[in-house]
Amino acid sequence: MRNTVPPAVDTDGFTQLYATYRPRVEGYIAARLPRRDSQLAEDLAAEVFTSLWRTHFAPGRAVTVDHPWGLLATIARRRMADHFRLARNTREMTSDMTSWQHANRAMASTDTGAWSPVNTGFRTARIGGAK
Repeated sequence: MRNTVPPAVDTDGFTQLYATYRPRVEGYIAARLPRRDSQLAEDLAAEVFTSLWRTHFAPGRAVTVDHPWGLLATIARRRMADHFRLARNTREMTSDMTSWQHANRAMASTDTGAWSPVNTGFRTARIGGAK
């Protein structure tokens, strides 16, 4: 990525701020992730700069940023906290659905992490006319 921005393009200073601090924000986020995930760090850094744009640089807002790194680090910490808070609430569980008999049936998790059909008291239909 180019680190210099023509002055005619950068009228409010955001582009220069982005070009200067993007690698540092990504590194800050990547260093604090439980495992190294560069794509997640890039996504969270993009959210950091989007949030910064909305609160400080959007048209109609004339807020100056005196200490950009402190502000960016604070926003990054909050975005990471938001990400992991949401991830904790929407965790995906693996399931073994290898048998067609379990399709479209209510399933319950077992202690081993496998899923078993819930006994609802209803009979299931049999294919082929078997009783």
